[in-house]
Amino acid sequence: MIPHVELPGNAAEWTSQDRMQVAGRISGICRSEGFLFVHNHGIPAGLFADVYAEIRQFYSLPTEEKNRYEATEESQFLGYRGLGRERSRTHSGTEACEQYRIGNTTHELALPDSVDFYHEHFPKSLELFAYLVPLADGILAACALDLGLAEDFFAAHRSSPLDRLGLNYYGSTHLTDVDSKVNYSMSPHIDLSLLTILSQDESGLNVRDVEGKWLEVPADPDALFVFLADYVQRWSNGVHRAAPHRVSAVSRDRMSIQYKHRPDYGVVVAPLDAFTDEANPPKYAPLDTGSDYVAVLRSILGR
Repeated sequence: MIPHVELPGNAAEWTSQDRMQVAGRISGICRSEGFLFVHNHGIPAGLFADVYAEIRQFYSLPTEEKNRYEATEESQFLGYRGLGRERSRTHSGTEACEQYRIGNTTHELALPDSVDFYHEHFPKSLELFAYLVPLADGILAACALDLGLAEDFFAAHRSSPLDRLGLNYYGSTHLTDVDSKVNYSMSPHIDLSLLTILSQDESGLNVRDVEGKWLEVPADPDALFVFLADYVQRWSNGVHRAAPHRVSAVSRDRMSIQYKHRPDYGVVVAPLDAFTDEANPPKYAPLDTGSDYVAVLRSILGR
């Protein structure tokens, strides 16, 4: 069963008392499942409709036009990942979806491949991005409080964060189009981020619970789905759980909006001393959010 939590409105206006209140509501969830629906998040409902319209319009463009925005290492992986472009991390084939990434970079890209170039089709998506950043900051502050850390522990690692908004399209024929040998459109994985916030216009997302059972996440227009990711789990030595997830085979075209909240480039994430001792040794190796993260992207997107 997927838990639901009521938030105190727009996170940009939360007080320390609000964050403490949220910490109390999500504590057990973070320590058990690591995923939840959040309600009363303060983001205008009409904005999601506008973003879905942008996604639909972009993916209706001719392939050669979409390919102008190809995601490469030179674009810091902003831009378009065409159907079959991303290799699976768990099987020998490719992911059965088209993806697009907008967001922050470590520096301005060289013209003509500027950040503005990769964002030009998505003004409403950038508006949504601006709402999602403080929402994720607020939830992370609540996580820090629950872990007994300073409220700003995660924020201290986010002076120039590489946050990303994924705008994804899963076509009903995509599995056949890539000659997939599996019955899911996106392979099971844990996100390399602090946490991920997701909206979907059709069901398709599956999340794995602590007993190993895959749960279908319904499409809920009145809520956002939040799941904790690798970096929170790694820092807390597993006290907070990262949620494995995948996308099942879809019978109808599906779009999703996927915001990944990340720290600065080059932060080394490793279990904190507060969560390790002789009886609880580190469960995870250190991970560099710069070089190690880029290595993963090279492995799935490299030519």
